[in-house]
Amino acid sequence: MTELQDDRQSLSPELQEEVSGISMSLVAGMAFGLQPEKGMAELHSRFKEILKRKGLSPWEIAYLRGEIEKWPPGYAESWASRYAEGLAEELAKGTLAVLEVRRFSISGDVRDRITTCTDLARLRDWLDRAGTVERVEDLFGAGAELHQE
Repeated sequence: MTELQDDRQSLSPELQEEVSGISMSLVAGMAFGLQPEKGMAELHSRFKEILKRKGLSPWEIAYLRGEIEKWPPGYAESWASRYAEGLAEELAKGTLAVLEVRRFSISGDVRDRITTCTDLARLRDWLDRAGTVERVEDLFGAGAELHQE
């Protein structure tokens, strides 16, 4: 399992607070007579609404899906890692495709640097910048060394 940079294996503080608040309100509801089945259905419904948001990390998606779908221990982490690896691969492919459409010559070193990067934020930045750089080397930032990561 590859450790990917940028997307932490935990919930953001904001999402932690929201999940905690939802859980506490449902616990309070059950203390006042809400049926446990209805409480769990409401919890899953709210988690499904959160899943519709953009910008969730693979680990946040895995946590919420795992809670809804009752994934076994360890499965969410494995799913999130595979999801993030696939996302990194697609961002790298997109970056290379934009550079190729712009008819840049892409060296093996540049191709390797892009395809082996696991930092999702960096890959998103490279994809955004691929459409506007004047030289392929500019993709990596002003004065950046080709082999520096």
